[in-house]
Amino acid sequence: MSTIDPQLMNTFRSKMKNPRHFHNVCKILCCKRRQDLNHYGKCCSMIDELSQCLGVPVSPQQRDRHAQWLMNCRVDPQNRNHRRDMWGMVTGRNR
Repeated sequence: MSTIDPQLMNTFRSKMKNPRHFHNVCKILCCKRRQDLNHYGKCCSMIDELSQCLGVPVSPQQRDRHAQWLMNCRVDPQNRNHRRDMWGMVTGRNR
């Protein structure tokens, strides 16, 4: 099972909480479906979108590891409870 890079996650977290980026991040996350996040290429694409939106460089190795981790989470961004859990991860409450 893949793990996430804590330093990179903290960087993403701090940028996502910024009100300037919040709307764009929500738009990227909420337009995805469970089927999208079960597909490696679409996970990588979402990570690239977030990276570009937040101005946080992600290496190919980090992207690969985080895509594998995200696929293992089985999250459904269309599900209200899953969105709440995702926001908990962003704020650092759910790790």
